[in-house]
Amino acid sequence: MALNACYGYLQYGYNYAYDDGKSDNAYAQYPWENTATDISGGNIAPSLDAGYNSRYQSIRTLNYFLANIDKAPIDEDTKNKYIAEVRAIRAFAYYELAAIFGPVPLLKEAYNDPTETAVEPTAQADVINFAISELQAVADNLPASYPGGTGNETGRITKGAAWAMLTRIQLHFAKWADAAASAQKVMALGYQLFRVSSLTAADMSDDFSSFVTFTNDADKEKFYKGMASYEQQFWAANELTSKEIILTSQSITNSSYEWGNGLNTLLPPSEIGGWSSITPTQSLVNSYWNRNGTAFTPASQETRAGNFNDGSSNAAFYAEFKNRDTRLYASVLFPSVTWNRYSDGFTFTWKSGINNNNSKIGYNFRKLVDPAYTSTEWDGAQDFAIIRYAEVLLAYAEAKNEASGPDATIYAALDDIRDRAGMPAVDQSVYNTKDKLRELIRNERRIELAGEGQRYFDIRRWEIAGSVMTSIRDLNNSQVQERVWNDKYVLMPYPQTAVDKNPNLKAAQTTKGY
Repeated sequence: MALNACYGYLQYGYNYAYDDGKSDNAYAQYPWENTATDISGGNIAPSLDAGYNSRYQSIRTLNYFLANIDKAPIDEDTKNKYIAEVRAIRAFAYYELAAIFGPVPLLKEAYNDPTETAVEPTAQADVINFAISELQAVADNLPASYPGGTGNETGRITKGAAWAMLTRIQLHFAKWADAAASAQKVMALGYQLFRVSSLTAADMSDDFSSFVTFTNDADKEKFYKGMASYEQQFWAANELTSKEIILTSQSITNSSYEWGNGLNTLLPPSEIGGWSSITPTQSLVNSYWNRNGTAFTPASQETRAGNFNDGSSNAAFYAEFKNRDTRLYASVLFPSVTWNRYSDGFTFTWKSGINNNNSKIGYNFRKLVDPAYTSTEWDGAQDFAIIRYAEVLLAYAEAKNEASGPDATIYAALDDIRDRAGMPAVDQSVYNTKDKLRELIRNERRIELAGEGQRYFDIRRWEIAGSVMTSIRDLNNSQVQERVWNDKYVLMPYPQTAVDKNPNLKAAQTTKGY
């Protein structure tokens, strides 16, 4: 039970979707739900807590476990496995703290007196090195999988999860060769991208023939299989058989607002019971390429607004959604598209000024919503994949390209992802240099991981946030949110409550510009 409590760090993993709302991928419209609205708008000050205090609450639990595990009457192998699980979770927590806040207090021991935590923050690089060394130390003490049963439930930290955490950390801090090597460790463990092998009538219940030009029946089947494979990997029905999930936040149903996954409420529009809390931006929609594998060229905001005409749209507006990357149709609700699997006969429409709990931009997310859970507010049993195999393949491709330039293994990793979605392989004659391939990888990463929270970190580590964090506009070209970027926003401030308790944070706070 003490070990299970340590997994509380992963409990509300679906909140990572809000991190996309802190980036150019999405808009989080309700500031009382999450800090994403203020962070994306540049309303960033020490009065805001971007996840500092909650992570230290978890670290206290983790350190307490490690300090007391020797008191438990269990065999050495079990104890070592439990310790490895907790050290891995703690390493991941410290990575996220350092990535978000920079230098942070590195507390490795349990404490009784809270004043013991009022210590100097440790340099970001040293915190990251600690996280890396912890994961490297415990990876071999973790099993590749769990058979089930008490103490061996699926969802616990595995060897693959430890190496995948390492991959993410090393990629974030540009340790290219190390990240590629860690990714290869994961790639050797038998993970696979989730694929649907055969289609049902329900899989084809949305008619995309007005948007996709099918050359023949085989081409049509490829599209629908690609769409089903990408979309259904996030559904509860496939969790136990999927070989793609590496690190997950688990949920159960019959527990509205408690242990369920809230995305069935946060993402859909009000017509089908949602709040439109986190919605895609036009920038994200533009990033999905054409179905033939070439980059999409969008209309200007002004032209699109004229074509949309506040819902009285012409053919030119709908033409923007024709023959696009399969993942667009699996991820985004746009005007006139249907979603019969969620609600029979539902067609998405949008008009400015319609009632609350609808998108302010004109789009909603379809991705990450399981149609099996539509009846109860904020209740779904589908897990949220914190790390899945597709991310590892993308990390390998990026790290390997940055380390040594294009090679066959990079194309193979990218083509596996694109093939799963029914998209063509990378054109190696075009993307044949490190620079060209870098841009493709970055866009592929944005498309594949949309809504999963990684874009917040990506635009900061790539140093592109200043150019992409532009104001959000709707389909009528009216401003929805003014976005302001300052380079200090790469790191969040410590919350003032933490500084009040630990004056040693003041100098680092000033250095960060807050």
